[in-house]
Amino acid sequence: MKYPGIFLMGFVILLVATAGCMEPDTPSGTTTSVPTTVTPALTPAVITALPPEQIPGGNASVPAPVATITPGSSSDALNLKAGYLFGNGTTWKSEATVYRIWINDTYRWFSPEDNQYYTKVAPAGKKYLFVFISMVCRGTDRAPLPQQNNIYILYDNTIISHDPAHALPTKNPDSSPKVIRIGEIEFSKKRLATEYVEDFGYSHGQRLGYINPGESNAGDGYIIYEVPASLTPENAYLSIVMPQADTAIWKLG
Repeated sequence: MKYPGIFLMGFVILLVATAGCMEPDTPSGTTTSVPTTVTPALTPAVITALPPEQIPGGNASVPAPVATITPGSSSDALNLKAGYLFGNGTTWKSEATVYRIWINDTYRWFSPEDNQYYTKVAPAGKKYLFVFISMVCRGTDRAPLPQQNNIYILYDNTIISHDPAHALPTKNPDSSPKVIRIGEIEFSKKRLATEYVEDFGYSHGQRLGYINPGESNAGDGYIIYEVPASLTPENAYLSIVMPQADTAIWKLG
């Protein structure tokens, strides 16, 4: 699929289809801004992702797929809640859907360390964008699940990665995973289930590398981005590089 509405020429993104981003057990109580945007240059540039890593339940590290983003028109983008089929010709054909967004200047996160909520305030000129994604394997075998490192916001000639200041669940050998709940959305239900949403790519605090067939096994959750305050859903897009290196893009408004 072509890159909609934002004229980024000659970019090649090297991504790891199953690479995750593990953060410290709990985020800092400060509101220090962490840069998350990559400003395109006029000449071809390469964004190098993290090295491949072993995914729980997987047999081996998965090599980084290569996706080329080329300019296109906004008509190439899917609308919010539209499905995108990937894995054609495989036994794990799957459907991805970007089905909801939430934008605010602040959010409340629950610290499992001291059982308290803390308010995260966006830096000046920024705000937080939550994007909710669902992925269902409609094939016969388990399907690889794109990780947060492969999912980007596209806005105003920038490529924005997920906010690294948000602590993702961490697995502890002798206790349950530590999950950072978000007060404003913690009672939101998954698209195809009655369970509450959590960070995309996780289930009950456990990181997923694959999803099993059937809607009841769908991968569903949110990703948090720190974005410019000027961003509007009508002018922003979400791009997912799929396991086969094809790219799906949704318009967020």
